[in-house]
Amino acid sequence: MASAAEEQLCPICRNSRPSDLIAELPTVWVTAPPLAPLPAYPCVVAKRHVVEPFQLPPAELAAFWTECMSVAKALHEAVDPLKMNYEIHGNTIPHLHLHLYPRFRGDPHEGLTIDGRSTVFERSPDDLQRLRGAIEPLSDRR
Repeated sequence: MASAAEEQLCPICRNSRPSDLIAELPTVWVTAPPLAPLPAYPCVVAKRHVVEPFQLPPAELAAFWTECMSVAKALHEAVDPLKMNYEIHGNTIPHLHLHLYPRFRGDPHEGLTIDGRSTVFERSPDDLQRLRGAIEPLSDRR
């Protein structure tokens, strides 16, 4: 588990939650910033500060994956991508988070890996509300 000093260095823990929050489930937050690499991109962030999934207690680990897949499924049902890409890194922000990249024919990364720092899409408040609307009903199952 993370030490208090490690948590103090984490921007998510320092603020008690991530920015750009659109939904909250029991073990994760879902974020969607206005600038993103793809139009329907969200990020799923663990509420507990760990760097690696295996650092979560077993029940919380199972809940983390279940909630991540629930978010992915809701997003898939809302935007119908050709493929959903999943990425976990943590070398920039050392707090467990999963990037969900719904891929479409003709997207700017077609045939390439996603550049997660890319912000080629500026999403309007309505765009973000549509994402929230797809994912937020999962919060009701808490």
